[in-house]
Formats: sequence, C-alpha cells, structure tokens
Amino acid sequence: MEQEPLVSIIIPVYKVEKFLDECVASVAAQTYANLEILLVDDGSPDNCPAMCDAWAARDPRIRVIHKPNGGLSDARNSGIAEAIGAYIYFADSDDTVAPTLVEDCLNAMREYDADLVMFQFDTISENNKPLLSNYRHNDFTEVQVLTPVEVIKKQVKAEIDGYFWAFLAPASTYQGTGFSFPVGRKIEDLSRICNVIGEATRVVRLPKALYHYRMREGSITASWDPQLTRDWTRAADDREEYIVHRFPELKGFMTLQQLNFFCQPRLRDHAPVADRRAQDRSRGRRRASSPHRGPDQVRR
Repeated sequence: MEQEPLVSIIIPVYKVEKFLDECVASVAAQTYANLEILLVDDGSPDNCPAMCDAWAARDPRIRVIHKPNGGLSDARNSGIAEAIGAYIYFADSDDTVAPTLVEDCLNAMREYDADLVMFQFDTISENNKPLLSNYRHNDFTEVQVLTPVEVIKKQVKAEIDGYFWAFLAPASTYQGTGFSFPVGRKIEDLSRICNVIGEATRVVRLPKALYHYRMREGSITASWDPQLTRDWTRAADDREEYIVHRFPELKGFMTLQQLNFFCQPRLRDHAPVADRRAQDRSRGRRRASSPHRGPDQVRR
C-alpha cells in the first residue's frame, strides 16, 4: 500500500483565544491522520501561547513555534521553514475546517493527477451561525480540472479568490524555491497566490465547502487606509511581475485586465476596501477582503 504522505498544517496565532481551541480541534479531528500541525505563536499577548502549549501536550502531532511578533507573513514564513510534510496547508486561527478537508484534497490529487487542489468555503458568524455570502470563488457546481494558465486568468479576473486557506499545495512549491510572504505588508495573499498556481502542473477545483470563514462582528470598514492602499498596489504589482515573467504569453492579457480595471470606476474606487482585521496584520494577523469586491459584495 502506498505510504500516506505527511501533510503540514500551518496556523499563525495572534490574539484569538476566543476561537483558537475550536480551530485547532477542527484540524486535529481530520479524517486523514498523518498530520504535522504547526501552531505559530506570533508573540500573542493574551493566553494563546499557553493554549498552544496545552494542545502540543495533548497531541504529539502538534508543534508550537514561539516567536516575536512579526505579522502574518512572518509567522507563515516561520512555519514554512519548520514544516517537514510533503504538502503544506495554511489555516487562520479564528476559522475552522471541515473534517474531510485533507482527505478530500489528497483523493482529488490522485484521482485527477493534480498537484494543486482548490475548494469552496462558506461563512460563519462569531457564534458559528451560517451566513449568506456570494463570493464568485464559489460559483461552480462541478469539478474543474484546469491548467495553471487557466487558473491564473480566473484569479486575475476575480473568479478565484487568493486566500491561502482555500487550497492544498506541495511543500516543494514553498521550500527551496525562494518563496516567501512579504513581511511588514498587508494583502499578502494577493501578492503570492499566482506564484503558487504558476508552479503547479494541473489544478483541480472541488465544488465542496471545506473551510468555514468566520466573519467577526464590526470587522468591515469603508474608511481609507493609505498604507492598505499602497500595500494593495504593491501586491497587484508583485502578481503581475510574476505572471509576465513566468508566462510571457499572458502579457497582453494582463494589459487588457489593467485597462478593464481602470475603465470600471466602481471597481477601481473600492479596490482597497478591507476587513478591519487585515489592518491588525502590522501587529499580528488577519485577512483583507478581496480587492476585487466592492462594499456591496463584502459580507458583513
């Protein structure tokens, strides 16, 4: 029987003591058991460091990395450096995952001869109540088997979100390649999502919600944050630079997408609207809503 590969799950932790146990419990309860779970305590000032240590004492698959606060990107980079699995998955420490996430992804890799598996997600409240959402990322009902170029086009056109918790990829994508998340900046997922897609050979998308994205009360703001705007621009530039270098044939496509973007004032003007939690990334970690989603489409 083929040996089951080790899957490393990296969970940056910062000021989430209300949700941490639920998150880690959902990961530890995976139907696929050959896991390495890395809890990266990013200098959290609350009870999270002790909670992480308690989990490590209970489950031998869990390791804790205690480090000074450096933000989400720095925490993820620390996890990548320590991971020893054949595959790497990232989860946010205030969300939860479906029990079959890893198993479903590995099965899809074998069935479709793919090395990158993407999947749908749903949204929940702080009290775990289902929330309605209309993310374009989830707008498909059948399995999709795509080339990296096809996926990159969908990502640039905002048909696929850039969340790193929405896919499972080989560790070789991140390790020994010079890959790293940009430290000290927000919008880090957009900055690096196409680097992962572009190094795949075949991508499969599963029409199954395997991740539960928590929308925390009072998290959305429509106020302008100049730093957030600058980081969004840098992330978009990073993405374009990678795409044009890796796939020169997409240069015309990228130029056309830029023209379309600047010809749509409503999309352009609301590009950096973000989750308040993303603004904590300079101190800790949290996500920004998609820069392609206007305020009317953001889940509150």
